[in-house]
Amino acid sequence: MNTAMLFKIYGFKNVTPYVRSLRYVSKGPKPEIPNNTLVSVYSAAQQKENGIVYDRKPFKLTLEAGKTYHWCLCGRSKSQPMCDGVHKDVFLKITQRPIRFKVEKTKDYWLCNCKQTKNRPFCDGTHKQKEIQEASTIKV
Repeated sequence: MNTAMLFKIYGFKNVTPYVRSLRYVSKGPKPEIPNNTLVSVYSAAQQKENGIVYDRKPFKLTLEAGKTYHWCLCGRSKSQPMCDGVHKDVFLKITQRPIRFKVEKTKDYWLCNCKQTKNRPFCDGTHKQKEIQEASTIKV
């Protein structure tokens, strides 16, 4: 039974203003963006250049607390979003190095696949920008 019918059953004359004012919130609060606990130890996170856009959406992955991971920054790894060492190929002349990181809690994390995030390696929503959505993606 919809709201308009309920108003008519209970005898309300002017239904329209009440129906228009009903709003539902479908989005929850914005999720917190986690931090890399190794950012002060390894300088690779401070690289100025970003890699190529691998995908236009993030990758959800369960990460364990205390374990060290290597996130691919160059965008050419075959085991995305993690590094497989392809940046070491001298013929490709890749200047970006992987980002080493750890997490504080064991849980699901969204890792950036567009390689343009400001909070490496975690997704910060940068992939929603128009220029990223229009960029061609490289599938290795």
